[in-house]
Amino acid sequence: MRRIPFAGALNFRDIGGYPTASAGLTRWRVVYRSDSLHRLTPDDLPVFDALDIRAIYDLRRADELASFPGPREYVHLALPNRDPRAKGEHARLTSRAEGERWLAADYLGMIASGAACFGDLFSRLADPGRVPAVIHCAGGKDRTGLTIALLLTALGVEREVVLDDYQLTNDYGGVTHRPDVIELFVRSGAAREAAEALMTAPRWAMAKALDDLDRTYGGIESYLLGPGGMSPAAFHAFRAALVTLPGSPYESAPDGHRLPF
Repeated sequence: MRRIPFAGALNFRDIGGYPTASAGLTRWRVVYRSDSLHRLTPDDLPVFDALDIRAIYDLRRADELASFPGPREYVHLALPNRDPRAKGEHARLTSRAEGERWLAADYLGMIASGAACFGDLFSRLADPGRVPAVIHCAGGKDRTGLTIALLLTALGVEREVVLDDYQLTNDYGGVTHRPDVIELFVRSGAAREAAEALMTAPRWAMAKALDDLDRTYGGIESYLLGPGGMSPAAFHAFRAALVTLPGSPYESAPDGHRLPF
């Protein structure tokens, strides 16, 4: 019900239906997360278009967009992150533990340098004319994973549920689903077990990043209103736009969450 089974974009899923601290639920069919949309097949595109997506937020670097452009109009919000292929970084990854630690460091770096990007994106999501929206990067795991973890946290979703959502990538877009990417990492110099780790969603790494945000910034609201640059009005509008409160006709998933396959 959460994942939309495209043939190309394997990690495309709805973030609706998660309980929030306000006794509400995150809204269905409003925000989707995905791996790169350039992977959508010709047969996927009519199904994608039927979702009535009004905004696509592409978090990839400019070089990634140039090499693999998406099939539909998008907003480019480049989220600063580390490229494991740059400057021989792969050659220093010799074990699974080192691969996972690399991911944890990447998440911490994105929190430190990407606050303005997160604030901009979440402010945009408060605009009813810009949803439904899709947020994606290359694998839908690290840049998108952190973005969605922060988004759900800001909406009041419990930490363990946020981490559960992050780890769903292991089912849909991880090691067994993208062997071509693992081979690319290995050819770049990483040990195979390290390359495989880079394609997973280790719960401890995201938990560490979110815990560090709490310690450093005093929580998600302080982070978004401070370095994130969101106004209090935009922050509250963002929450109101993406959370359904008790009694709403959309409190539960729509009938079967049916989609036009």
